[in-house]
Amino acid sequence: MNKELKLAIETAEEAGAILLQYYGTNLDVSIKDNNTPVSNADIAANNFIIEKLSANFPYPILSEESADNQDRLHSYKIWIVDPLDGTRDFIGKTGEFAIEIALVQTGEPILGVVYAPVTKELFWAEKGRGAYRKTDAGVQTLKVSKIDSFSEARFTIPTLSPEQISAMEDMGAKNRTRVGSIALKMCRIAQGEYEAYFFPTSRTAEWDDCGAGVILTEAGGALSDLFGKPLLYNQLSAKRTRGIVASNGALHGEILKRVSSIAKERYEMLN
Repeated sequence: MNKELKLAIETAEEAGAILLQYYGTNLDVSIKDNNTPVSNADIAANNFIIEKLSANFPYPILSEESADNQDRLHSYKIWIVDPLDGTRDFIGKTGEFAIEIALVQTGEPILGVVYAPVTKELFWAEKGRGAYRKTDAGVQTLKVSKIDSFSEARFTIPTLSPEQISAMEDMGAKNRTRVGSIALKMCRIAQGEYEAYFFPTSRTAEWDDCGAGVILTEAGGALSDLFGKPLLYNQLSAKRTRGIVASNGALHGEILKRVSSIAKERYEMLN
């Protein structure tokens, strides 16, 4: 385990302790321009993470809760951070939230850390070195499931809204479970608990999938946009304008075939 990964793990765990100090309290919540909530807990965790990473490996940082300094576009390495992935679940006290930290080198994620403070689950991966999950029971190597039948695929979904249920019905996805944080959705696929997740709008960004994406792919899974193109990092705009699809790999092609047509019909995507 290299020093950068050790720092990312330590930082995520310490940020998790900060979040738990706010969890279940009367939060100061506001709504951002993209209609998503942000709380004083998000800001406290973000400030801690930025300060700690910068003090040890001062690469540029792209974070959901910080102003974007686009000097990062010219840097060999950058940190990509989501200090509280799943703010709605944090506010709703479901426990389904996480801290996500990734390191990107020349546009490619090389390590990722996801930490769930309530369950004290730690997920991490380095490119080419496998993916792992640590709990009180010990450390396990992560491997995606081998399910290759679409009818058996278990989907994690962001919401049980009528629109989401309709989209899942249209593509024939019968087995679906709500999981809060995007990072945790992808980690659950990495550990073989589910097979797939997709988000067909432009409401996610690089920090939502970067750290968890390393974990998923190192566990044998696949990650792309809705049309099968690789996800890019440290781009001028961090938004995922073409959605995301995460899977166990064996089902990726079939999911893309089904979800892309739905996306074109139901959502505004870039040409």
